[in-house]
Amino acid sequence: MALLCYNRGCGQRFDPETNSDDACTYHPGVPVFHDALKGWSCCKRRTTDFSDFLSIVGCTKGRHNSEKPPEPVKPEVKNTEKKELSELKPKFQEHIIQAPKPVEAIKRPRQGSTLLPRLQAVLLPQPPKVLGLWA
Repeated sequence: MALLCYNRGCGQRFDPETNSDDACTYHPGVPVFHDALKGWSCCKRRTTDFSDFLSIVGCTKGRHNSEKPPEPVKPEVKNTEKKELSELKPKFQEHIIQAPKPVEAIKRPRQGSTLLPRLQAVLLPQPPKVLGLWA
């Protein structure tokens, strides 16, 4: 009867009576998933495609293993009591800062009035009378 090999990267069916010391090619390391790269901790080859990762040939030869590895131990999840909403709020007082009010009230021009005289008065500099350079 053929048994399933549980060595990482092998997964072949084998006959225990013909199991030799170099019948299995497997990875003794663990799978490594870093960013988009996948590979084995025992090999240097990395790939971005999962199918390529599964097809990476083992780097170690040995006997087929029919014993299933133990399941990894999952950490216990502790049930915490539901905290009240007041406990979840921040412990500081929230202050809303408003912009200061302008010193002068802003006067809007009437609709239809021209701004040209006002702009000329503001934008054009007054001629210096002290030096007498302007006529």
